[in-house]
Amino acid sequence: MTIEFPNLSNRFDAEDIRKLREYNSLRHSKMSHKEILDDIRQGAEAFMSEYNSFFVVSNTGEKK
Repeated sequence: MTIEFPNLSNRFDAEDIRKLREYNSLRHSKMSHKEILDDIRQGAEAFMSEYNSFFVVSNTGEKK
């Protein structure tokens, strides 16, 4: 069984959040707790990498 990523709207409203929760629930249903945590950590690392790329750090370490 292949689970396809849900089609999300440009508004990213409550219905889109419901779709994502359902998608993740189905995806994680056959995983162990360790596999689920590893999957979440990988997603968080990718998000933080992208998030941090939006900040420019000066020579003093101050974020601009």
